[in-house]
Amino acid sequence: MSRESTLPPVRCDQALTSVFALLGKRWNGVILGSLLERPARFAELAAAIPGITEAMLSARLSELQTAGLVSREVQPGPPIASVYKLTPTGAALRPALMELATWAHAHVLSGAIVEAESSTSV
Repeated sequence: MSRESTLPPVRCDQALTSVFALLGKRWNGVILGSLLERPARFAELAAAIPGITEAMLSARLSELQTAGLVSREVQPGPPIASVYKLTPTGAALRPALMELATWAHAHVLSGAIVEAESSTSV
């Protein structure tokens, strides 16, 4: 005997699917969070984010630029420096990122949720 559900099908919001496709990639949220306080040079970002390689940082910054969340300004030198900052669209993520940080302090850092260690970067 089979039971047919009378509940509506479970659906995922398309907007959430799209945003997590971008922000869910390893390092993207951390990079955006690092830029919440102020613009930063490439080397500052590399130093602020433990474990990220320069190649990965460069790739993720390019991706965030293409998405319109981060902008890059080349400052004349010597030495020539690239400074990254949030665009208005990227800055609009501030409330959501701050809420995620609050949640992480309450649930992840407190030990309520155990972080899964991954040997691959996504």
